[in-house]
Amino acid sequence: MFSYSSRKCHQVFLEDLHMCMICLNQTKGSNFIKLPCEHLFCVKCMETLCKMHVKEGTLFQLICPDTKCNASIPPYLLKRLLSEEEFERWDRLTLEKALDSMSDVVQCPRCAIGCLEDEDNNAQCPKCFFVFCSLCKDSRHPGKQCLTLEEKIRQQQAAGKMSAREMVEELMSIKELYNDARSCPKCRMTISKTEGCNKVVCISCGQAFCFLCGKAIIAGYAHFSRDCDLFAEKEKDTMDWRKRLEQLETGNRMRAQSQPVGSTVKCPKCRQKIYKGDDKYIFCWVCQATYCMMCRKQVQFTGMQSEHWGSPQCVGIKS
Repeated sequence: MFSYSSRKCHQVFLEDLHMCMICLNQTKGSNFIKLPCEHLFCVKCMETLCKMHVKEGTLFQLICPDTKCNASIPPYLLKRLLSEEEFERWDRLTLEKALDSMSDVVQCPRCAIGCLEDEDNNAQCPKCFFVFCSLCKDSRHPGKQCLTLEEKIRQQQAAGKMSAREMVEELMSIKELYNDARSCPKCRMTISKTEGCNKVVCISCGQAFCFLCGKAIIAGYAHFSRDCDLFAEKEKDTMDWRKRLEQLETGNRMRAQSQPVGSTVKCPKCRQKIYKGDDKYIFCWVCQATYCMMCRKQVQFTGMQSEHWGSPQCVGIKS
């Protein structure tokens, strides 16, 4: 009896219309995926979501799209939503991330096979038998300190494998890397930041951390105080500059409307007052569109030539 009832409910679900909360389209239940958490979304949206995260390597985001739910998408559903090649990539990345999370497992620098690290920070690859230092990934060097990147570059230059100019460029690149990149405290992935606040999120494992001190952050912004500013000084300067620019731009527009120099016309679309110059085109800063002064039609440009063909007075006018 219970089995019959379940089959009947499932049949009704397949035939009824449901709304996908991602694309907001309504379609039959046969075109939906129901997750173990009971949330359901259309197959097309779920395929797009899963393919994107597998391609970008952000496997930690393969979770239920509902904002209040963090349930993982199980492997049997991923196999249905991904192609064979994509599923193999997901399987490989999952294994790599699992190995990366193990403190005593390192990858062989030659064949990328997981190797067990000993107490002296050395490891031997079970596939190619290469014995290497797990810290610098060079050949095992007992009793010697690991070479820094700068020392390695200078060695290559001394051996004639690199010109002096290439050496300088490499050293400058390393300096920039040290300035603009940090290692994730969880998976050690190198993360760079070009702008924004100092709370960053690792694209590999999803760990949030402070870009200044490298400390992992569980949630919120309570970590940022006098010791670690949320914004760097240059970011504050940029934000202040953008704010002043917006205020200046708004003030100029208000003055242009109240005390226009020359004549003004109204935008054919939004009716905003626009200053009219000597040109036969007018540009509305509200609509962000260009219109012909003669026929009031919107004009599209290809390079410097308009594609506007209206009355004889406005044929082929150049910007």
